[in-house]
Amino acid sequence: MDMEALRERARLTRAEVADRLGISETSVRNWETGRTEPTMTPQKYLEILDILKCTPEELAVASDKSISQRHKRKPGRPRKTIENNDNNNGVSEIKSTESATGH
Repeated sequence: MDMEALRERARLTRAEVADRLGISETSVRNWETGRTEPTMTPQKYLEILDILKCTPEELAVASDKSISQRHKRKPGRPRKTIENNDNNNGVSEIKSTESATGH
């Protein structure tokens, strides 16, 4: 079970979880997609356990699963960098590159 499944099991929307925790909906989405891990105060940690009606073990496993799923997805768009090249008479060249993490 991943983070999204925990939320859905509790029959809550991302907006409801975000509102109850006092955080942005984007933060909740980032947790669910594995983009970021939940980082919170001990009080917020207890609140999320109550909101999602889960055990600490379930939350830890769900967070790890969301993170590992993220690494299995296709990498994002290649990043573009601008390089100055003296051979182009002062014209910058745009090259697509990928970061070491594939994002």
